[in-house]
Amino acid sequence: MTSLLEVRDLHKRYGETEVLKGVSLALERGQSKVVMGPSGTGKSTLLRCINHLNPPDAGTVLLDGEELTARNLNAMRQQIGFVFQDFNLFTHLRALDNVRIGPMKILGTDRKAATELAMTELDRVGLADKADSYPAELSGGQQQRVSIARALAMQPKVILFDEPTSALDPELTGEVVSVMKQLAADGMTMLVVSHELGFARSAADEIVFMDGGHIVEQGPPDRLFTAPEHERTRSFLQVIAAHDHQGDGGTA
Repeated sequence: MTSLLEVRDLHKRYGETEVLKGVSLALERGQSKVVMGPSGTGKSTLLRCINHLNPPDAGTVLLDGEELTARNLNAMRQQIGFVFQDFNLFTHLRALDNVRIGPMKILGTDRKAATELAMTELDRVGLADKADSYPAELSGGQQQRVSIARALAMQPKVILFDEPTSALDPELTGEVVSVMKQLAADGMTMLVVSHELGFARSAADEIVFMDGGHIVEQGPPDRLFTAPEHERTRSFLQVIAAHDHQGDGGTA
């Protein structure tokens, strides 16, 4: 059976630095995977190469068995949602307009239907009452939830999350993680770059540990967190677990 998202032997170089050194992974329908690893190891680059925000130098990305190419990029990208760590909302638009602009401009959805869809997705992330608020009037956690609603409004097959809580205070992290856990429970296919141990333990089907541009190992959270095969994985998880334990991780 074809995986929903398949990444084959991705390579990416910035100048002299090879950031991705042949990364391959597959994501099945309804599966949530969390990518972890030290800074600079290529995690965010992997996500940006998957939907060609930064085109890979070599390798293949397939969605539902169809390869992403320059020719079909716009159509394929519509099916891959992206949630950025710094929200990327239009600051001059209200929350409602941020969410409905994609369906209207890109999918050609009429204004009435797009408004209903946007309100449904804002309600899904607990922000129906903030539809008329501008980003500057919202907390960071609320802004990130609007950006999740915006991704959902395009009705994608998969959503990529690039460290969605890294710009948030611990107390605001919990509200975003709660929404993401519900999405996972609802069967949304998700690839998440995050060090949120609470989310990873409770909502991820699999943990992918990257280091030095490679996938070192991957497996279900209960195995990877309790008995990682590689010393590099073990030492990294010990560091973030200790950091998390100090109250900085916001694993609510």
